[in-house]
Amino acid sequence: MPNFLEAGPFDASDGEGRVLFRDADLRLSEGRATVLEGPSGGGKSTLLRLVAGLHSGGRGAVRRLRDDVYAGASLPLWRSKVTLMAQDAPMIPGTVGDNLELPFRLRHRGDRVFEPHRAEDLLDAVGLGRMRLDRQVITLSGGERHRLALARGLLWDPPVLLADEPLAGLDHETATACFDLLLDFSHRAGHTALVVLHHMELAVKTDGVIRLDRGRLDVS
Repeated sequence: MPNFLEAGPFDASDGEGRVLFRDADLRLSEGRATVLEGPSGGGKSTLLRLVAGLHSGGRGAVRRLRDDVYAGASLPLWRSKVTLMAQDAPMIPGTVGDNLELPFRLRHRGDRVFEPHRAEDLLDAVGLGRMRLDRQVITLSGGERHRLALARGLLWDPPVLLADEPLAGLDHETATACFDLLLDFSHRAGHTALVVLHHMELAVKTDGVIRLDRGRLDVS
């Protein structure tokens, strides 16, 4: 199966100079949900940020989606296609609607437009069906922010979602329902997802596992 996404090789160290990984290459196939696992502090979040183009990652790193290579001035376009859902589910000040609409204000939004009815459907799907779009995000709990971030990512509908513990703070039933939405997303043509999980029992539902340990990426 040809690679849908290729990124790397990347080098990274932690704040104390400890090497996290060297020459890490990531390859993802289309229509699959893949789990990225490894010990805490091993560099999983760092790798996702590098793949997303938020850091350079060392000389010679390449980011390719299908047949197109992205570097330098084209990295903002890459980030609109390879979208990171960060571990802390960051929100901009304002309302739920402001945060759902945020990606659609980007320069590289293409012909995508914000659809309030579809946004409300996704809020319902993640268990936030009673949440008003004019509610202030400062009033949300951590679990509500994570579900809102997931709804925003799915609403934006990029080819690639990099989800860093998107189910944090959720009970098992809610986490399972939200993870099923991610699976449905990743199994569509022209899509894929790489997910770091807190609920590792859900990994059996995915299509593969990449383990980052002692600076190496191993595929199983």
